[in-house]
Amino acid sequence: MLTLLAATVVWAGLAGCRSPGGASAGDAARAINERHVRLFGDAELPRKLGTVENVGLQIPTLSPDGDKLLYLRTDQDYLAPMTLLGSPAPEHTPSEGTLSIWLRPVEGAATGRRLSPQRWAHSPVWSDSGRAIAYVVNEPPTSFIVHLDLDSGQESTLGVPGAINCLPRLDGNDQAVLFCASETVEGPFRVYRQAVGDAEPTPLTPAGSDCLFPALSDGVAGVLCAQVEAGHLNWVKCGPRGIREVAPQWSRSARPDLLQTWAGIASPLSPGRDAVLFYDLVHDRVCVLHVAERIVRRHRRGSIAACWVGNEAVALATSDGVFVVNTTTGVSVPVFNGQWIPSRFVPTTNRLVLLGYETPRRFAVWEVVFRPRADAG
Repeated sequence: MLTLLAATVVWAGLAGCRSPGGASAGDAARAINERHVRLFGDAELPRKLGTVENVGLQIPTLSPDGDKLLYLRTDQDYLAPMTLLGSPAPEHTPSEGTLSIWLRPVEGAATGRRLSPQRWAHSPVWSDSGRAIAYVVNEPPTSFIVHLDLDSGQESTLGVPGAINCLPRLDGNDQAVLFCASETVEGPFRVYRQAVGDAEPTPLTPAGSDCLFPALSDGVAGVLCAQVEAGHLNWVKCGPRGIREVAPQWSRSARPDLLQTWAGIASPLSPGRDAVLFYDLVHDRVCVLHVAERIVRRHRRGSIAACWVGNEAVALATSDGVFVVNTTTGVSVPVFNGQWIPSRFVPTTNRLVLLGYETPRRFAVWEVVFRPRADAG
């Protein structure tokens, strides 16, 4: 059952040191926390929007305006996680059966329309504007990336020819896609960038470096991504001058364990493009990488899903409930109890859209609207 919790705030510990100007660092943190509570401490009663199919491989992903969603449909009883890495093995991409991507309004329960004409497609992601998507097509023994302009219906095929291509991410506009490619599903993978119209993709990571989960790039000059090393993952920046470590030794790199990194996070990059959400399997919690500071802040233990609700706050889900957490101070405002997946926050309407249990093969779709107080700024 969905229950709206009272806005009891869990305060982070605050340092009492004084800054050179005489102001307390604790005072500054308290001011941030108070603003956080004014923004997210009150909410309207939740409203159920509809239901959507759940195939168990990937969660549905909402458009930036919160009005549409992409989801998967299949005729298979079970889908293997290694499908997401483009595995051509028969148990991961069976020769019979279909896996397809569908688009529909967020409200209601209609199936909508099928976007992927191919037999086996997955991993749909939105552009920031919502006007384009990218997804993966498996055609064993290889795979490729499809870029689809939703306004014109124009499809473009991207990727490294003859390779396994996977894990796409639109790179800050409607045209360029970051993705990973390898000769085998075991790797090593390289990160590439390719825009619609480019004759071939540009590698952004060194050969043999085994890099995955591209978060953002500097065009063709470099990319922030995860690198596999000695059984764990490192956040690194790769460019022409090599690899620079940003945050070392988090989670596990074994396949398919590493796929949990963004399993419950549809849009990992912050609105300001300066922080990245991810799940750390070893520490069993959602974390935030603050790129410029080269700091990882770990939040509630047992948190497995999250979405951004501003440039400094995330909606975070544990098995006990949903909380809105300030990513710098850690102050936490409880919203719902129960098990939920925060999917998308729409800042123009202060709507948080969540997925919840309906049946073993369906999610319920809910929304809650926050009521910022007049002095919230």
